[in-house]
Amino acid sequence: MSRSVNEIITDLTTFNPRTATAQHRLSHDCYMILVGYVEDKKQLTKLRNMVDSLGEATEGDYGAAASIGVMECEHVEFILEYIRLQHNSEELLDARNEHFVYEDNFNSALSSYIEETASLEKLIKICRYYENRRGINVDNVIAEHNDRAAKSCQYFLDKGLLKNEALASAFAISFYTGSKSEACSRGASLIARQSNGVPIDDKTVKELSEASIILYYLVKALSHIPYYWGYVTRACELKDEELKLYTTGALITWIQFSSSKKGKKVATNADFAGRNTFFKIYSLTGRPIQQFSNYPEEDEVLFLPHSTFLIFKHTISHHGTQHTIYMRQVELGKNNTSSSSG
Repeated sequence: MSRSVNEIITDLTTFNPRTATAQHRLSHDCYMILVGYVEDKKQLTKLRNMVDSLGEATEGDYGAAASIGVMECEHVEFILEYIRLQHNSEELLDARNEHFVYEDNFNSALSSYIEETASLEKLIKICRYYENRRGINVDNVIAEHNDRAAKSCQYFLDKGLLKNEALASAFAISFYTGSKSEACSRGASLIARQSNGVPIDDKTVKELSEASIILYYLVKALSHIPYYWGYVTRACELKDEELKLYTTGALITWIQFSSSKKGKKVATNADFAGRNTFFKIYSLTGRPIQQFSNYPEEDEVLFLPHSTFLIFKHTISHHGTQHTIYMRQVELGKNNTSSSSG
């Protein structure tokens, strides 16, 4: 079941961040849906035995392993056949609508619709409104985004994009990663910025109704960046009820853009190192965006909305306060009762 472009456009243009209720905001910075889990105890034991038999890599953060061998093993995806879906497709759609994540509604049909009105000039204008409402020197920030875009747009020119399209694609990634000349929120969803309860005026609300143009150029840019196969890490702050869902054999989907760091080690700065959950992930379709980012030292890999992961192991260390979750990205073809690779 899918929504029509007109329905999506209506939601995008009527959503008001000033009046959004709590249920319309992201529950945490890697908002997820539990897709399903392994119900068959025999198959779950088989998965656990496979995880144990392939062993761990060298010790990593907070006494937890930097990685586990099964993360690299494509054969482990046999377990997808035995995953019982937690919801049917209609229930999953309702769950997504309830939390209204803009990125969740961005698909190829919407992309075609927006293409007719999108432009570099309009993109910069909209991004200026986002940055301006945060009470910073917007001219400096936009200048930095323009500078980064000018330096990195050659990549997109080489891919066949026209000059303004290449600049807009590079600008969108720069906007997503933030400006290093000002204090800014890192790792957050684009649209979560307008849902955090900060008062903004009606004129800004009206202009931000076109925020889908940012998503259009961000997705367009990422479509020209090759997949990264390999290890990434992510640090998040999760609640107890959320942590309980990340169990061996669970299949989860992150339904917004999700940032991660290339490699097996978690980012060392205080913003990330102090969070209670470290994800150790084997990426299949994450996009490396280091050369386009304002934070190249983070070597960021960006997952698109609806990236799905199979959970292998959840360990607790550091006196019960630190969680490390090991998982592998998977690509799925689903029916109403079970999940399988496709």
